[in-house]
Amino acid sequence: MKSLGPVVEKLLRSYNLWQGYQQYSLVESWDSIVGPALAEVSRAETITKGMLRVAVKDSVWSYHLSMLKPQLISKLNNHAGSKIVKDIFFTIEVFEKKEK
Repeated sequence: MKSLGPVVEKLLRSYNLWQGYQQYSLVESWDSIVGPALAEVSRAETITKGMLRVAVKDSVWSYHLSMLKPQLISKLNNHAGSKIVKDIFFTIEVFEKKEK
């Protein structure tokens, strides 16, 4: 029996939707990629032209995450299996984490 994953990927690629799916998947997987500590104080918002926008709790966390930017970009791209994220832009926003 054939796995469904490759079939879905082929279908999405045929309609030029694969990159959009990968971007969506990275945003949705932010918490599991960065881990629980960083997920508590940050939230991935959108990816546009390789730029990931991440909302953070305050300026202190913005600074700390900016120091981790190369490692975060590497983790995200490794998770995606391709170079989707080229840079990360941090914005300070008041937000409540999603309930699981």
